[in-house]
Amino acid sequence: MNRLRKLLHEAQNWLLARPLRADLAAVLLLTLLWALFFWRALTPNPANQVSYPEGDFSGQFLTFAIYQARRLLAGEIPLWNPYNMAGHPFLADTQAAVFYPPRLLTIAASQFTGGFTYATLQAEALLHYWIGAVLMYLFVRRLTASYLAGLVSALTLTFGGYQTGYPPLQLAILEAGVWLPLALLGLTRASEQPGGWNLRWLAVSGLALGLSLLAGHPQTTLFFLYVLIAYGIYRAVGAGIGWLPMGLGIAGVVALGFGLAAVQIVPGLEYMRLTIRSEMGIDALSGGFPFRDLVVLVLPNVVTLWSPLYSGVAALALAGVAVWRRERGAYFWAVVVLVALVLSFGGATILYRIVYLFAPGASWFRGQERAAYVVAHGIAILSGLGVVALRRSGLRVKPLARVLAIAAALAWAAAVEAFIISRFVDQPEPIALINGLFLLGGLATAVWLLVGRMAGHAHRAWWGAALLALVVFDLFSTSANTNWEPIPANERLLYHRTLLPSLPDEEEPFRIDGRVGLAHGNYGTLLGVEDIRGISPLELSAHESYERLLPDYRLYELLNVKYVFTDWRELERPSTIIARDESGVQPVYLHRLENPLPRAWMTYYVSLAEDDAQALAWLADPGFDVRTTVILDRAPTLDFPAEAPEDAQVTVEVYEPERLVLSVDTPADGVLVLSEMYYPGWQATVDGNEATIWRANAGLRALPLTAGQHEVTLVYRPLSFQVGVVLSLISLALLASGMIAGNRLSMRSRQQS
Repeated sequence: MNRLRKLLHEAQNWLLARPLRADLAAVLLLTLLWALFFWRALTPNPANQVSYPEGDFSGQFLTFAIYQARRLLAGEIPLWNPYNMAGHPFLADTQAAVFYPPRLLTIAASQFTGGFTYATLQAEALLHYWIGAVLMYLFVRRLTASYLAGLVSALTLTFGGYQTGYPPLQLAILEAGVWLPLALLGLTRASEQPGGWNLRWLAVSGLALGLSLLAGHPQTTLFFLYVLIAYGIYRAVGAGIGWLPMGLGIAGVVALGFGLAAVQIVPGLEYMRLTIRSEMGIDALSGGFPFRDLVVLVLPNVVTLWSPLYSGVAALALAGVAVWRRERGAYFWAVVVLVALVLSFGGATILYRIVYLFAPGASWFRGQERAAYVVAHGIAILSGLGVVALRRSGLRVKPLARVLAIAAALAWAAAVEAFIISRFVDQPEPIALINGLFLLGGLATAVWLLVGRMAGHAHRAWWGAALLALVVFDLFSTSANTNWEPIPANERLLYHRTLLPSLPDEEEPFRIDGRVGLAHGNYGTLLGVEDIRGISPLELSAHESYERLLPDYRLYELLNVKYVFTDWRELERPSTIIARDESGVQPVYLHRLENPLPRAWMTYYVSLAEDDAQALAWLADPGFDVRTTVILDRAPTLDFPAEAPEDAQVTVEVYEPERLVLSVDTPADGVLVLSEMYYPGWQATVDGNEATIWRANAGLRALPLTAGQHEVTLVYRPLSFQVGVVLSLISLALLASGMIAGNRLSMRSRQQS
């Protein structure tokens, strides 16, 4: 034992002799532990392979990423996606993350590994764990000047209950969140020099914010932003930076971050105001944790499927030590954790209602339990500060040991009581609860011994190694199996494959209802089949109203549905079953509708509706004929015929995601109706002349046409995207200029000194 201690001490001295050597060793250790944690996702042995479960990971993020890869590799910018929800603005849907740099690198790398697959996106998710671990290490290492503190904080965040819970399945949450430590590092370095901000490091914080915004989960970035602003104020006050330069510096960081991501943010803001999210009130948004989930702070994998509030018993004890010892910065982070924890209960507390009313952006998002993101980061940082507090001189060991001993005794008492009670109740034994309590008792005892009784040895190398081992044992034991299923990623069957080959390859565009055949996801995008269904937290209000308020037969008419996957043998309108699969739990039939409406058609009667509610009520009426009558909000100046002609012809000549060309031959003035969702940014020309696109039938596009032959072209060129591109390019130029100027100033300062 003495020899081992001596070897550890010598190794520590050798590493600490050169800071870069110690940092590289720490990063190597984090990399090895990362590989150990995810070994079953990384192993080439199919018998041991696991993968993330199907759901939003596959149905939304994988399908979006594959569409993004196809379009970008073809030299096209994916502005519009025609393959789900009857068409929607792909780039403006922030979770598509079209310009997120790590996604672009993943797409480029996938060309050397057989294309973009389930395993490719899973690898991207795993890489973000490594990125987050390294960034948290670098931040806390700089904050505390302690390698051990940086490692403890990195392990606590990366493998804790929050980050290994739902974020990888909602991939944008994980990817938007990992950049916060980089932003905090930038503010820390920027406020270290006397006399004011270091602009180069402020630019680093702005870059981190921009990356978070581009990753595509605005709610996570909102939490990120509030922590960033609060920490910036805290650092500026501590560094003696005046209020004006403080405000200008923080505002510059925020402006740079939003500027870099403007190519995504500006179209996203335009889209959000037209989605169902804009119609939600506080009752729909205020959900959060139930108060009983507080037990998850010490007892994971018992109360809920995920344990987002669990950071480890050792980390919680170290965080308490940091606050007890009044370590520098501990009170700030303790307040951050407390505020985020209270907010995570949503409308159950008055704090959320105040924030909802007065905090910018707080009234946009539901699921307030996601404030656990801030709780996890705060506890991780506090755990690192706790390590420094233990190593500081003057530590009173006995009071600390006494408190931890009481906590361990209570944990054991709860475990024994639960076990005894389970022997006498006429109910199934609560195995998970009993196992969790006994594990808690063991971990609490280990923390008592190491952090309490042996705290006087905290400066020794063996103590640091023992602490890391305890943190790893705790988190790897409780989190390593979360989410994984024993199915290799390349064996995932994401949709109903049996009936899809029965879909004919037709020249005229058509849509399907894939609610049954393509499962609950955006698999139409994956397959290049135009589906009226799909999933996204941002859905056009018009499309949602169609699905919610109209009968299926009317929905099919308006959205050019020709084929329906369903478990019904008969539909509301005449159809023919062209394929069936009765091998599963429920039969699935592929219906071909008789006489479906085409992608575009001419109408010669107009009904004027005061609002969408009236228009939708008319559309839901079985007696309303959408083939001959269009609903508008105002009357076009046309000379409509007394009787609708029957020989009008509309042909789709070109159908591409962002471009449609139609040939129209109409013997009388009328209105061309397109089975395409109305959305700003679409521009039209008729015979080469600019034309206005009208909003028809409470959500579709229409163009009034005079009698004769016409060529109608529609192109998607959103002004929001063009503005966003300009702002992002300007911000990139400012970032590069700031970095260059900062380097020159730094070199000049070193030369003068």
